[in-house]
Amino acid sequence: LRRVCCVLALVALLPGCAPRNVRPVAAPDPIRAEQLQSQRESQLFERDEFDLAGRIAISDGKDGGSGRFDWQQRGRKYSLRFVAPVTARNWRLEVQPGQALLIESNGAIRIADSAEALLQRELRWHLPSDSLRYWVLGMRAPGAESTLEFAADGRLSVLRQAGWEIRYVEFDQSQDPPLPRKLFARSGEHQVRISVRSWAFAE
Repeated sequence: LRRVCCVLALVALLPGCAPRNVRPVAAPDPIRAEQLQSQRESQLFERDEFDLAGRIAISDGKDGGSGRFDWQQRGRKYSLRFVAPVTARNWRLEVQPGQALLIESNGAIRIADSAEALLQRELRWHLPSDSLRYWVLGMRAPGAESTLEFAADGRLSVLRQAGWEIRYVEFDQSQDPPLPRKLFARSGEHQVRISVRSWAFAE
């Protein structure tokens, strides 16, 4: 009788030990998410004058640098000011079609045909600056094939383009449409991490 009571007690406890059903995370509708992405890109493509400020960290697996930056985009021209508090190295990048100037804090000026070539030559930074102008807005850069991944809520989570993978970690929901607040870009050993502090668009 004692054994029977023990067995009945164990059977009574089994439902409480049964694994709970876990609701699977709903996958985004890829067609709808792609439509929303195209809509926001059309909206942002017209807004080609903006200012943003934040922090940037760049690494090639061995060397790198980090600091504050202020970016002013004016159509096809832009200015990027970089301040590294630790190394006290400050410079300003002035870019227009066909020419890029790197102006150092001591007044020295370096010149190249493109910002990417100039940064690679002078700072050893592998930075796809022309594409980055679109990626920081959460957009595909024109003229290159790309693949997209979306989060469960339909927002862009991963963009792969031109040999780079850009992961969008956080968006600023106060913007219309929402704009990236944190993004990580990677191409092999090269990494770029951007944290945006503020956005401002020209009226």
